[in-house]
Amino acid sequence: MPKTGEHEDTDSVTSIGDPLFDVLTPDPADARRAFQCLAAGTMAALRFPELLDPAWCASLLDRLGKTEFDAYDEARLWPRILKLGPALYDHYTDGVVAQDYWDRAESARELWRTATGGLDPTELIRRRFADLFSVPVRPATLGGRELFAGILREFPSGSLIHYDEVAREYAGRLDEEPIVQLAFNCYLRTSEQGGELTVWRHRWVPSDEEHRHGYGWEEEAVRAAPSVTLRARDGEGIIFDCRHFHQVAEPSGRGRRVTLSFFMGCTLTGEILIWS
Repeated sequence: MPKTGEHEDTDSVTSIGDPLFDVLTPDPADARRAFQCLAAGTMAALRFPELLDPAWCASLLDRLGKTEFDAYDEARLWPRILKLGPALYDHYTDGVVAQDYWDRAESARELWRTATGGLDPTELIRRRFADLFSVPVRPATLGGRELFAGILREFPSGSLIHYDEVAREYAGRLDEEPIVQLAFNCYLRTSEQGGELTVWRHRWVPSDEEHRHGYGWEEEAVRAAPSVTLRARDGEGIIFDCRHFHQVAEPSGRGRRVTLSFFMGCTLTGEILIWS
């Protein structure tokens, strides 16, 4: 495993333009410090190879079999993004979370219990990160109720360039407001080609609205920004700062790109909150 500070192999990551926007695979002893660097903005992403066993990931998708993925609200997100499990983004309007969010959350938890025989991969990852980073990692709450974490997502046509930031989208509504928001993906299956994640060292500024395109932005908004492009392997986990503009390339060739995903919010008390 590469030591903290060592560049990743060039077949899986391309880095352009900034030595403080690096991609690292930390040793367990260095994971806490590496996570602090990512949260502080002096790193692009952290990689955790085989965070889940690739064979187990494949068998999980096989067990899910014909379970149908639904799509994010296509009036808000297009090209369509498929998901299994509720996304908070789809269920709040005017500061209120619809009751069907909680119903779908419970249904998704039951599906996980059935498909995995009680071995919840999100719970395994949560415990792993709590151990690696030496901080409590727990679900975010809203009105005292735990939010769902661990959505499965598939991008059949990739995504637009966009960012995610709960402080803008849902300001002041979570029981505890995170001061830093990161995103986590564990790759259950990767496509033979395409499906790469590109992250630009650029956060939204008002002038970006000149380049707005649907729910995202045109390439002109990030043309001058340093970037990294990561190609993941089955079972690998990646954490990055989703407040930076980022994009998923369209998968091509054989295979699907399916991730287990949730957000990670760092609080003033030193905890990590997770939700999807």
